[in-house]
Amino acid sequence: MAVFALVTAASACGSSAAPSTSDSSSASQSAVVFPVTIKHAFGEAKIDKRPERVVVLGWNDLAVASALGAPVVGAVRYFDPADPNLPYIATKYGEDVLGLDAANLNLEKIASYNPDLILAVTSNQLDQAKVDKLNQIAPTVAYAKSLYGSTMEEETAQIGKALGRSDEAAKLVEDAHAKVEAVKKELPKLAGKSYLFGQARGTVLPLVVGKDNLSTKFMNSLGLKVPDEFASVQASDQLAPGTIGISYEQAARLDSADVLFMTFAGGQDQETFRTNPVTRELKVVKEGRYQATKISVAQLLQAPNAAGVGWLLDELKPTLKTIGA
Repeated sequence: MAVFALVTAASACGSSAAPSTSDSSSASQSAVVFPVTIKHAFGEAKIDKRPERVVVLGWNDLAVASALGAPVVGAVRYFDPADPNLPYIATKYGEDVLGLDAANLNLEKIASYNPDLILAVTSNQLDQAKVDKLNQIAPTVAYAKSLYGSTMEEETAQIGKALGRSDEAAKLVEDAHAKVEAVKKELPKLAGKSYLFGQARGTVLPLVVGKDNLSTKFMNSLGLKVPDEFASVQASDQLAPGTIGISYEQAARLDSADVLFMTFAGGQDQETFRTNPVTRELKVVKEGRYQATKISVAQLLQAPNAAGVGWLLDELKPTLKTIGA
């Protein structure tokens, strides 16, 4: 499964019941006034009372809702056949909760959960007709402007407001920022260094270089930048949001980066990248400043969420240390 297609497109044996909220969380929520109206790209959602049965249709929605202690009763399962749970969430849901396919939403299945709120801020399956049908089941909160068109801070605030947990959402963002700052303090030489993040897909190497891409903004927050020779290149959404494509014949350009993160559309693509006469001689590869990035890491790097930042940084840090320590 190609990570860029995904954007345009621990044990799972734990309790599947909705997590309980702490006393402090309940006290914080008591200040939230319902009904709440949330405007989004397809209209608005009016939520009459604090949700008690939440269905989530996007992975980032699930990560944030779970971190906020929301009563999740139905959710999309992760793409990893070995574990349908997101790899970085504390609450592990059972198959009875993770009964939805992110790429093929079943309206009857969604309705069977009897939700009083549907979160679809990061679902790539939405259009006006689909949202209208979802609204017949329960108030549905879609992305504000476009899919992954908001920052993780904005997405977290939107989800927190819908759940009546705005204070907790603000704290989640604060914690994510603190984790970024901790890495910058640990690796002070990252500031001003350059990186590239891309994918090997057949004969093309899409590279994420668009300045408005969420992964670009996240890496910028660590003090990293796209190499100068790519920074002024016009990115497009033709291959994937905010990318350009280069061929293997042009792959020597990857050495313009101080550190390189590459993911792969399949096993053969990884083998081709490893054995290609140009890429195997790259300095960034031979000097250990390169990471063959797991697709789960690349998926989160494409669209970071506040709940997954700590896990993402832990996955990237061994490679970042080669240029930042």
